[in-house]
Amino acid sequence: MEFEWAPLRRPAAQQAWQEVLGPVAVEFAAEAVTLSEQMTAALRAEDPTWFPDAESAVEYAKSNEAHFRLIARALERGDDPRLVDLPAETVEATRSGVHRQLTLAAILRSYRLGHATVWQWMFDRITARASGAPQQAVALELASTWLFAYHDAAVTQTERQYTAEREAWMRSAVAARAEAIEAILAGRERDQRRAAVRLRYDLNRHHVGLIAWGIEAASDIGAHSAVEQVVAATAKAVGADTTLTHPLGPQTHAAWLSRATPFTDTDLDPARLATPAGVRIALGDPAQGLDGFRRTHIEATHTRRVVMLAEPNGAPVTRYRNVAVAALGTVDPEQARTFVIRVLGRLADDDEGTFRLAMTLASYLDENCSRTRTAERLTIHPNTVTYRVQQAKRILGRGIDSDTLDLQVALALLPTLRGLPPAR
Repeated sequence: MEFEWAPLRRPAAQQAWQEVLGPVAVEFAAEAVTLSEQMTAALRAEDPTWFPDAESAVEYAKSNEAHFRLIARALERGDDPRLVDLPAETVEATRSGVHRQLTLAAILRSYRLGHATVWQWMFDRITARASGAPQQAVALELASTWLFAYHDAAVTQTERQYTAEREAWMRSAVAARAEAIEAILAGRERDQRRAAVRLRYDLNRHHVGLIAWGIEAASDIGAHSAVEQVVAATAKAVGADTTLTHPLGPQTHAAWLSRATPFTDTDLDPARLATPAGVRIALGDPAQGLDGFRRTHIEATHTRRVVMLAEPNGAPVTRYRNVAVAALGTVDPEQARTFVIRVLGRLADDDEGTFRLAMTLASYLDENCSRTRTAERLTIHPNTVTYRVQQAKRILGRGIDSDTLDLQVALALLPTLRGLPPAR
């Protein structure tokens, strides 16, 4: 008999195979069901999360049974272990593991456990069946070498299948989610239950729309990682228990942070949401349900636009409610610039000192002309507030008791002036 596997072509090896390993392989095939059940029980005992339901355990047991029968047939025939293809049941179990989000390490752990189980079973049978020490040594060496070669080939195939399936599944899942998000934001999707199924995200909750992006030159990989970390840290800081992320670019992520209870102003206070240098966060106002999911993202988008117009004076974290006037006022950029310059005159000049006076005046008006509250807000001395307000009035060339609404709106728009296009 001509064996496919080269090590079996030696006379001593052929005899050991025919008298010991061949019969052991036949016995092994008969024990496939029992060994598969033992493997399933051992893996469940080691990590209960492996089998979230009865169906996954049955699928795994069938995969092992098919795998063991394949090993038995290949052993009996003396096939080259490096050329054996995995059974269809095992390939399907790997695919299912990807969809259940099992890690590759977890799947390969099951292979190591299976290898140990098979080897121990064969060691016991070989030592019981071999006619003497020399034959036993040859049979054990052949079995060990064959099993290690098969294990290596099986792991290599599984790694390749896992990687290909995960890439395909991720592309499909990301594409489907992106399409669902686009439909919601465009107003085409109005069925909350259907949208939630498509997103795999519960929409019947309170949401906060968030956009995080990098503002400094950096590698795409580094910026992507930093922005992802900021999104995760912000979700934790505001007390969200679910996060849906949606990449907008290499350095920009949209996200929705949600929970069952409403978010408070304290939760979303920019002062308690830290970000690393070079990363900005724009937050929409909290909202509920499908409409809220859409609205809070649109608000975050407008907030980001205002922050980008205001650079380099953008704050690390900005809420929509704090820039809503600027967001509304800059929808028509040319009119916004014309309005600001008409109302503020030289107080709109592009220098740091004048800008500081204008922002102090803006805070002073927001605080109902209280120099004490303004000083606390800006962490400066009340006398400094008085001095800056007087200087701002002098530059304006008028008092601040008339046309107050126009003045407040113009001051709200002023930080965006650098980013607005010049009037034609």
